[in-house]
Amino acid sequence: MATLVKSGITTAELKSATAGGDSYIRTKNKMAVGLALRQDINPDAPNVVIFGKGPRIEASAALLARQGHAVPTYIKNGVNDWRYVGRYRAVRLSVDAADIARYGSSRPPGSVAGLLFLERVDEPELTVQGGPYGDAQTRKEIETAAIDFVTAELCRRGYAVQDRQRDNCGYDLLATSAQGRLLVEVKGTDAPEPRFFITRNECRSSTDETDWRLFVVTTARRAPSLHEYDGDEMRVRFALDPLAWEAIPRR
Repeated sequence: MATLVKSGITTAELKSATAGGDSYIRTKNKMAVGLALRQDINPDAPNVVIFGKGPRIEASAALLARQGHAVPTYIKNGVNDWRYVGRYRAVRLSVDAADIARYGSSRPPGSVAGLLFLERVDEPELTVQGGPYGDAQTRKEIETAAIDFVTAELCRRGYAVQDRQRDNCGYDLLATSAQGRLLVEVKGTDAPEPRFFITRNECRSSTDETDWRLFVVTTARRAPSLHEYDGDEMRVRFALDPLAWEAIPRR
């Protein structure tokens, strides 16, 4: 039987999940892609991140502050053990001496270049009822059947599978093997043709992450059949039709 890993992730898995290097501000292709924070060094993390002096780390901090969108954020629990805490974005970068004195007192004098003030960004939960999608119990049964089927298939292909459904990171399963990784978003339906809902966060991952994959399981509870797409294939194969818009004040 396929097994899902539901605890914290290892340092190697963290590196794979953020697709970055070993810095606490992970970057790739001139974008900040994740945060890996230690609270012994950043006691107010993830809400406040102290960054030190040096061209590389100062440039990474400025990049995160400038890009505006949230990145997956992890806190170190212990040796080789990292906990996902959500997606955070920078709302302010400060080099103010008063801010540095307030939040950076644990660092050696003169070693702090500035601070990043972060906020958590949670995806709104939208519930679709009626039509071909069934009630809550039916949807849960379909979802569970699809996840179990995809997990077993990935394990059969030689992947170790980690459950990321609760992490709101744009995919459901992190699959890793000696050949690489897959960030797998799973959709299930009892219908014979693929039809599903996809969130803004999942869409963002489909464009930002080259390893992102969509696995759609049709006739999930009766005779599961798997359909696989990368992000580009998904946008070619399916018309993405918005059912709702979130209205927020312009900055």
